[in-house]
Amino acid sequence: MKKRMQFGLGLLRIVLALSPLAAAGADSPPAAADTPVASVEVHGAVPDRDEKSYRAMLAAMDVFVQNRSLAPGASLRFKVLPRQADVAMDGLVLQISGEHTKIPVPLEANYSFVLPRNADAVRDDAAVRFNRQAKSLAWRADIRSPGVPAKARRLGDLLLECKVAMVGDLIAYVHHPINMMITKLQDPCRTLPINMFYFAERALFSVTLTDGTRRSVMPAAMLHGPAAPMMPSQEDWILLRERVFMVKFKSLYEKGWTDDTLLQFEYMDDEAPGIAQAAPGAGHGQ
Repeated sequence: MKKRMQFGLGLLRIVLALSPLAAAGADSPPAAADTPVASVEVHGAVPDRDEKSYRAMLAAMDVFVQNRSLAPGASLRFKVLPRQADVAMDGLVLQISGEHTKIPVPLEANYSFVLPRNADAVRDDAAVRFNRQAKSLAWRADIRSPGVPAKARRLGDLLLECKVAMVGDLIAYVHHPINMMITKLQDPCRTLPINMFYFAERALFSVTLTDGTRRSVMPAAMLHGPAAPMMPSQEDWILLRERVFMVKFKSLYEKGWTDDTLLQFEYMDDEAPGIAQAAPGAGHGQ
């Protein structure tokens, strides 16, 4: 059984995206709201649309509310990115869609959105649906605590994104039965030694962990994803490989890194890129 679990963990490939803009607005309260909304049809859609369960995404929003202490002052947005090279993002339209439900959801310029709560859509077993073919888009949670520098992410925010994504089916992973079981566990993000994949804003040169005076450059192996993906058709980070970095939460927290740890980025197109140096006495590993 131990070997089987190790095999399943080895197959897991999860990506959570980063947005170039901070989240705006407060998350809706858990209670459903019956706010009147206008209807709109999604034009140009194909029969097999890119969509997620509305109920699952509401459950993910509840997880955010329940774990707000990980990201004080933050709000929750969702975001999509292109999963394939030929996916056109211009003209992207989003709606909550069911047999009796058509609720338009506004998109920001960076393709992020806030999902409204609607009791009728829940009863209708609606889907959150884009006018694109299935597997065209990578879906992510986007959680930002105030005060984090533009070229950094906060560890607690990333951990909460992982928790939200596990519940809302906002991850890409090899659909092995063990991996699917892992997503249903109580707290796989924090308790299992799995690498979580994230996207930075631009092509990455290096990532440095900082927490007070403690400083450590992330190993190069944690950047840009594995050289030989096991099942590329099921992994949605490959198109944006240059922006990928991985986080293993279990290892970082066991080594004493806190929620307020910052992951500071150097980008390939920075004016004077250079390998970040650790402060005297600081470790060079995670």
